[in-house]
Parts: sequence; structure tokens; C-alpha cells
Amino acid sequence: MTGRRILYIVLLLGSALMHFAYGQYVTHCILLFMLFLPVFSLLISLPAILLSKAEIKGGEDVYRTRSAKIRLSVNCGFFVPPEFYRITVEQQNLYLDEQPNKQKLRFYGKKEETLVFEPDTSRLGTVRYRIRSARACDYLGLFSIPIRRSGLVALTVLPDMERPVPEPELIEPSDRILKPKPQGFSEEHELRPYREGDAINLIHWKLSEKYDEPIVREPQLLVRKNIVLTVDLPQAYAELQSVAEQLHYLSDKLCAANVPYMLHFGMQTVSIRSNGEFERFIKTVLSEPRQVQKALPVLSGNDTLVCRILPNREVRS
Repeated sequence: MTGRRILYIVLLLGSALMHFAYGQYVTHCILLFMLFLPVFSLLISLPAILLSKAEIKGGEDVYRTRSAKIRLSVNCGFFVPPEFYRITVEQQNLYLDEQPNKQKLRFYGKKEETLVFEPDTSRLGTVRYRIRSARACDYLGLFSIPIRRSGLVALTVLPDMERPVPEPELIEPSDRILKPKPQGFSEEHELRPYREGDAINLIHWKLSEKYDEPIVREPQLLVRKNIVLTVDLPQAYAELQSVAEQLHYLSDKLCAANVPYMLHFGMQTVSIRSNGEFERFIKTVLSEPRQVQKALPVLSGNDTLVCRILPNREVRS
């Protein structure tokens, strides 16, 4: 566009010098023609410019290393398109807090044009694409006018699955404990001295006779422990990726067995009951600049199973 403007100014100055040198009717007409030529070009270009639109589409979430596509399309509703379009597209990974990467594009004399971007899905995060600017030029290429644009899409690159080594036993058999059953019978029992209010039919008569005091068989109920996953957020990206993918593996295994769990992720604590809840939480995390912090200490007891996830290995407290 700069070159065309320089050429027009040179031609305009030449016409003016020729008119002042000769002062003929023809040179006068040439000068007027050169003066009104940009206005005429702009007027006949306006319908095409006003009916032009730039749009960006896509943004379906993918797991890491899977392919994804973002489509940028430019179209004109007029039968003759503008001379060319200038589109600036900005790409940024919000989770990695990268500086926006700008790409400047040009489309010449096209009523419809589509360009496909393939985002980098090798790294976790929410990748945002948006049309920073969209302009169309008149037929002489002297004026640049903004056109309509709808340009903001985002896709989240979710963690794949990585099996912890060694893999913790979160489901069977270490995830269950025995607790006293308030009433009824159970195959599991615990022997203890008789307390006031105990039912007569719970007394173990043979042992009571042996120890010379009432001994009661208290029914025990096999219940599931509370499972807590606690996550470190390390500095190095490779370690962070390993932690996220181990977490995805364990979460998928627990949700497949319909086992709810508590997740301590940095400073956040959430309850997860399904893969959908886990995915929504991870998408929220990946849409903000990543944090670096150690996992919060979690109080454990006989009824709580705590699994601390570390890079490339698993340590259970």
C-alpha cells in the first residue's frame, strides 16, 4: 500500500508540474482526473468493503498431541471484491503466559477465502486465537478501511494420561475400613466388653463364660475411605505436565469405579464425582497463568487415604 501511495503522489506531482508548465486544457483535465481518482476509487469500493467480513471459527478442546484446527475465513457479499484484505491474527497460550504471537495475512481479489491454522497441541493450556485487526483496501490500494470481524476462539489442550509408577491402590483393597454398624447383622464382627444398652442377642456366650464377663459381638460395616489427591505444582513445565497427566489417570480410574474424591490442587480444594467435573476444573486451571506451589498439607486418619502426586513418581502418605 505504501508503494501505491508513493506512485500516486509521483503521478499527481507530475500532472501538476505539466499543468503549470503548459497550462493547456488537456493538462488541466489530467490534473483534475488525478485529484478525483482516489475519491472515485473509494466510492466504487465502499459497497464491497461494507459487505466484507472476517471470521475465525474452531476451538474444540483436545487432549495433548491430538490434532486441532482453527479456520479463518474472509468473504465479500458484493459481486466484485475489494483489491485486497489485511488480517492480523493473534495467538496466545494463556496458561503458559506467553506473549501474543501476531501473524499478518493478505488476501488478494478473493470473494471467499479460508485459511486453516493448526495450533501447537504438544503443550498444555488454553490457546486463544483472535482477529486483532481486519481491513480492506479500495481498488487503487490507497485507503485501508476496517471491516466487520468476529474473531475470538479458544481451545484447551487437556492433559493425556500417564500411569504413576508405582501405581497407588486407591480402590481395592486399601480403600476400605470397618466401622461399627448401628443395627442389624453383618458377617464382620468385633469383640468387646458388654455396655449398657447392648442387645442380649449380641452376647457371645461361650467367650463370656470363658472370661467370666459379658462379651459382645459388635457388627462391623465395611465402608470406603475418604480419598484425597494432593498435587504439587512444580516450576519446570515437563514436571508440571507429568503431574497433570498422572492426575488425569488416577481421576479417570476413580470416576470409572464411581468413587468420589477430594482434590487439593495448589491452593484450591474441590470435590470430584465424575469425569465431567474433573474436565471442567482442569479447563478452568488451564485458562489462567500457571502457578508454582507445593501441595498443602492434608490431615489424614484411619478413614482417609491421601495420595500425593509428584513428577514422574507417586508418594502416598
